[in-house]
Amino acid sequence: PEDHAKRIVNVGPGDWLVLFSDGVSEAMSVTDDEYGESRIVDVVRANGSLQPQQLLQALFADVREFTKGAAQSDDITAMVLRYGG
Repeated sequence: PEDHAKRIVNVGPGDWLVLFSDGVSEAMSVTDDEYGESRIVDVVRANGSLQPQQLLQALFADVREFTKGAAQSDDITAMVLRYGG
């Protein structure tokens, strides 16, 4: 069995919480490159002024562009929250 240690994360006003399935981070391009967590972070940083729904749409659009021409092999699921304080 895996060790599911509890972790506490403090958030402040304006902080983002982005949850995603491995189908997002492990989405593959036509050249077999993985989308990766760093690209997710880049999208959040570049679009941090948007509303959560718009940020989610920006993330999905970026994944679609990255995987253009490649077969989808997994679900692409994400949830975006911004803490208002």
